Order: sequence, then C-alpha cells, then structure tokens
Amino acid sequence: MVLALFFVVGCQAAAPSSEVESGARKVVTFDGGEVTEGEVQEEVERLFTAQAAGSGQPVPEVSPGSPQFEAAKTQVVPQLIAFNLTKAYARENGIEVSGEEVQEEIDQTKEQVGEQAAAAGQDLTPDEAFQEALNQFGFTEDEFREEVRTGLLLREVREEVSGDAGPTPEEVEEFYEENREARFTRPEQRCIRHILFTEDEEERAEEVQEELEDGGDFEELARENSQDPGSAEQGGDLGCNPEGGFVPEFDEAAFEAEEGEIVGPIETDFGFHVLEVTEIQEEEEVPFEEASPEIEEQLSQQQQATDFDSWIQSQLEERNAKYLPGYDPNEARQLPGLPPGAGTPKGDEPPGN
Repeated sequence: MVLALFFVVGCQAAAPSSEVESGARKVVTFDGGEVTEGEVQEEVERLFTAQAAGSGQPVPEVSPGSPQFEAAKTQVVPQLIAFNLTKAYARENGIEVSGEEVQEEIDQTKEQVGEQAAAAGQDLTPDEAFQEALNQFGFTEDEFREEVRTGLLLREVREEVSGDAGPTPEEVEEFYEENREARFTRPEQRCIRHILFTEDEEERAEEVQEELEDGGDFEELARENSQDPGSAEQGGDLGCNPEGGFVPEFDEAAFEAEEGEIVGPIETDFGFHVLEVTEIQEEEEVPFEEASPEIEEQLSQQQQATDFDSWIQSQLEERNAKYLPGYDPNEARQLPGLPPGAGTPKGDEPPGN
C-alpha cells in the first residue's frame, strides 16, 4: 500500500466552475460527484513528479494538450473517477475511516520507508526518511494524510462491494502448477556478512582482512570498524540474497567465493569491503503448502479488482455519468499504456458548467 499511496494525489471536491477559476471546470459528472479539470492537472503533475523522483531526473514541464500530458491523462482520469465515486458512495452509506486507522497506516509507512533508507545505507531516522520521501513526491504531511484516508476508504468500499471473492482450491493448485518453474523456485542464495571501510581506509581494510584470516572475530571487528550503520551492530550481517542483490563488484566477489571464505578488500562506490559467505543456500522449489497462501491472496485480489471495476462501471451507468470530449476512459482504453480495467461507461451528454 505504501507505493500506491506515494503515487496517487488528493481528490478534494471543487466548487462549480462558474464560481472559481477554470481549473474547477467539470470534465466528468455523475449523480453525487464529479471530476474537475484542476484535479486532473494536479494529478498529472504529481505523476510526473513521482516518475522523476524514481529515476533521479528533474521534473519535466508538461503542459495541457501536449502528447505527454494526454498520455498521462488516460491513467489519472480513471483513478480520479474511482476515488471520487468511492467517496460519494461512502458518504451516502455512512462508511468512514477513523483518525486512529489513518495514523496507524502513516506509522507503518514511516517504519517501512525508514527500513528502506537503512537498507540503502542512509543514516536517517524513520521520520527523516519519511519527510525526505514526501519532499521527493511533492507531498506535505497533511496532503499525505488525506491520501492515506482516501486509500483506506477505497479499501473499505472495495471490500464491501466485492464480498468474499476468492479462488477455489482447484484454481490455486492450477496456478501453482502453471507457474512452478517461473515463480516458485528459489534461486541459489548467499548469506553474507561484511565490514565496510571508507575510500581512504584501504590499508586498514587489508589489516582487518589479515586479522580475519588469522582467526579474528568477524562480528567484533565489524562492530569496531564497519562504516555501514545498517549492519555494523549486527556484526556485519547482510542476510541471504540471490545473485544480483548487490552492486556488481560486491555481487561478483560474493558469488565466486566458497562458503566460509574471507574475501577482500573489494572496492565499490561505497568504499572497501571485506566479506565472508557464511552459508550457501542451493536452488530449491517452494512446496505447494508454503506457496498456496500467497497464491490465494493474489488471486483473491485480482478477483476483487475485477469485481470492483465492474461495480465502478455499473455505478457510473446508474449515476448517469457524462464526460467532456477527451475525458472518457472508454475512448482512452485504446491508447497504449492504459492499465487494464481502468475504463468506465460513457454518458449520453457532456457535463455542463
């Protein structure tokens, strides 16, 4: 849910366009709700901000009417329709999300973002990592809180309208058999611990490598010397990872080493590493009993998403949805890059102002 929350924008209701600036022009209307031009523009901008944050590139300037804007619009309009219709349904049926639920979700997000920052070698508290993520994606904390509320509300309504949709035992087993090799085979993994030295500590890295070769205590030397705050206190332990889980130089050294072998110093962009492969876990097949809960969850989510999309479409038919030209997701379905199931039925007339 964290990623989804970082990639959506607020859907605050706007006043009629006759009363405020053109951004409030209604581009989609349905009984009980609407989507405004301003909301679409805001979410398109947020989408490009999110993409830029993920790639490390500057945020491009994309103006309404440009090919980039129009392509992005095909993605954000269905989201806004679903969000605003969900809000209308929740309001009409007394479905609410408590402040405690919102805060719990925010706390979980902070914890996960903090763990990701630590895994990336960033010396940040969970609160600092969370604030940095908000800045990257163009959110204030209040705006993000509203995003969390909307996301939880969407989940509440989805669960209500989708019911207990889920796969049969036969469907779960069939999925496992069809995907046994591609998805349910664990690749070989290496369990590794390391000691990280800064780029000007190569000589010290060589000294520690020799100490380890002579029987030195790896955990103790890691706590004393390692500049990796994420693993030093754990004696340098990096856990078990498949090939490709580390930067290339480190990865190559780790997967060429024998179990129990001390390797290094290995130079990477982070500095110099002395590492040990503590265990080699051979490739193995995940048994059906272990895989089945994950399969059942995935198939249930897929079925619920399909049911929810059908519900959205039926609601828009019942609510007499109308669209301005260029804002009908059914027409946009034909464009490349639109997520499956994002379209909605077309109304008879474009909405008025």
